Amino acid sequence: MSFDGKNNGKLNLKSDLNKESPGKSLIWEDNDFNFFTLIDGKEVFIGRGRDVPYPLEEGDCWSLPNGRTFIYRDGAVKPITPQSQEKKLKECLEDLYEKFEESYLYSDPLGFVHKFEDIKDIEVAGFIAAGFAFGNVSQIIKILDKIDRIVNHKFYEFTVNFNAADGFKFFNGLYYRFIKERDIVALFLILSEMLKKYGSIENFFLKDYNPSDLNLKNAIIGFSKRALELVDFSPVYNSAVPPEDSMVHFFFTSPLDNSPCKRINLFLRWMVRNSDNLDFGIWRDINPSQLIMPVDTHIGRISQYIGLTTYKNPSFKMAEEITGNLKKLDCFDPIKYDFAITRLGILDLCPKNKNEENCGKCSIFNICKLS
Repeated sequence: MSFDGKNNGKLNLKSDLNKESPGKSLIWEDNDFNFFTLIDGKEVFIGRGRDVPYPLEEGDCWSLPNGRTFIYRDGAVKPITPQSQEKKLKECLEDLYEKFEESYLYSDPLGFVHKFEDIKDIEVAGFIAAGFAFGNVSQIIKILDKIDRIVNHKFYEFTVNFNAADGFKFFNGLYYRFIKERDIVALFLILSEMLKKYGSIENFFLKDYNPSDLNLKNAIIGFSKRALELVDFSPVYNSAVPPEDSMVHFFFTSPLDNSPCKRINLFLRWMVRNSDNLDFGIWRDINPSQLIMPVDTHIGRISQYIGLTTYKNPSFKMAEEITGNLKKLDCFDPIKYDFAITRLGILDLCPKNKNEENCGKCSIFNICKLS
């Protein structure tokens, strides 16, 4: 950032954009952190401080408290008209975000984690809950409640003192869909080693975290790889390394396999975000802007409907594309919309089959490509 005397004491933030360049806008900031630009030859206020997602990337979109919205496109800051699709999308998702708040936690595995108060229990219970977050919500809650009774509501204490021999006794006959008791034992064995060697799952995760990365892709790759190398699995699988077909891999997926890594991204959302009463925000060293959308069938399908992705099937590329488009709406907390969008699928408010009567009542009807 350099001082430019031609701007009346204001700080020039983009020296490559100037008033003499057709179609370009000069962006500058005064000493009170007010951002300005030149639109149609007039100086226009475009936001204060963190309101403006500087440095700007193509497609970035933001709104002022007065409702005026701007978008950065083709090297220029432009006001968005009331009928703009970007503004309609943002307004719709903001309405959803306000509607589906903490009173809807009953419909999500996150509600289970809210039963705990100690942050150590929250972290471990959160990883378990996110790991089992697939299938029908009522069935997910049932398996989590069974595990909770086994650990006597003390997830951290149970896990840090865990051993495989006792684990097979505790989890004897327990399964959830294709996750069998030995996979559950293997999961707790990994988490136990994390806690004993690093003190927390967070400390283990941060070993591959880079605050300058665009998102958490590299950190997730390192986390899953190191987790599966952390222990000797011989007491569980009769092999030092878990067999390729063992379901413990399911809890530690990787972007390298183009998996959407839904459950890990979901857990990270719970731990990192702290701007509402949904997520816990107990991991303070990670920027929420680096989170990646937890993509499942609901998110994938509805994101296609509202133009957040061009991909047809859930994958890490889809997760990154959805996240990138949401950053245009909220560059600091793009994943805040996850819980709300997911409610549309989980609560069957946006069913798979198009129905004229139901679609007319849908919260995303005005921005849905099927409408």
